[in-house]
Amino acid sequence: MPQKILILAAIPYGLRLDREIRDIEEAIRRAARRDLLEIRIRTAVRPQDIRRAIAEEHPQIVHFCGHGLPDGSLVLEDNEGNNKPVSSEGLVALFKLHADYVNCVLLNACHSAKPAEAISQYINYAIGMNREINDKAAVAFSQGFYDALGYEALDNRDIFQRAFDEGLVAIQLENILEEQIPVLKKKNSFSSVDNSLQEPRFDSKIKGLEPSERTSLPPISTILRADYNQLRDLLKKKAWQEADLETVRIILHVARRSKEGWLRAKDLKNFSCSDICMIDQLWIEASQGQFGFSVQRNIWFSIDGQPGKFDAATFRNFGDSVGWRVNDDWLRNYTSFNFSQAAPKGHLPSLRFPHAEDGMNWLEAWQDNFKNFLTLVEGCLSRAF
Repeated sequence: MPQKILILAAIPYGLRLDREIRDIEEAIRRAARRDLLEIRIRTAVRPQDIRRAIAEEHPQIVHFCGHGLPDGSLVLEDNEGNNKPVSSEGLVALFKLHADYVNCVLLNACHSAKPAEAISQYINYAIGMNREINDKAAVAFSQGFYDALGYEALDNRDIFQRAFDEGLVAIQLENILEEQIPVLKKKNSFSSVDNSLQEPRFDSKIKGLEPSERTSLPPISTILRADYNQLRDLLKKKAWQEADLETVRIILHVARRSKEGWLRAKDLKNFSCSDICMIDQLWIEASQGQFGFSVQRNIWFSIDGQPGKFDAATFRNFGDSVGWRVNDDWLRNYTSFNFSQAAPKGHLPSLRFPHAEDGMNWLEAWQDNFKNFLTLVEGCLSRAF
């Protein structure tokens, strides 16, 4: 899928923003996948210019280059060309409106880690700087980041994590000694990403998400294809079994399979990633990181599951890990699940569709449902292109 990059430049005094923009364009021109990368540039931006540009261009990547203040504000221009600080709160409100298509925000400005962390509540990837960064380091980071985006796709790699790591390497190779300044924040990953070089996202060392530090549930968005108020209320009350059944109902509704009561692989095309992320976010927040699709996905990969590959042996190991198997026996009856906060990590949602077990092997049906949904969840939550 083509990726549109929107570059927003403001207050160039004392910065080499022209060089940064030139180097980004050069990286895209020589990229192996240059046909999949499209660039749009806006300069001397004011607050209204940023708002309009994002709404008009519908970019997947938004790159801001300019000045930042110690309180996390970004410095734009007003109508007279004077400095105009924009707070983190304003930026969060802006990107919340465009979270359905903006996938990555790169704030290449001093002291921008604070707004990046706030923006990551709604955007999958947000990159900022945790203190002042000199112009040479900022340009080097951009060079490395966009070079990596243009590489031939490596199967099952987290593309934006890979690009972030490449940016850090670019700084190191210039001997600038500022590679610890850029930070990457990921949606639903509630602690700062270590700035050392990272293992691939699907490495077997990944153990799952950390508990949420957020205290409020998200508002229900009008872009979703289902009503989530009932699920949200059930999860807030810790009514885990009822919430599990409501999750199945929503999944079948979104997939247009309510009558049939089970999923086929081809039904995945009916899903909106916004729906997947909303279900996942509600479960994670209500359970403090104990339950959710992304928790299950990370557990799957931690036991040597491979993206795009599914086998019965790994499914058995996964079942043992999340408590779907007890003493080598699968939980045959739905009422045997542990519908409490004390259940093993990843135990819920169960992804047991009762009608899928009518007239067929119930374990094969369960395994097929999990396989199909794991594929869907991975595509939505990673947003790798």
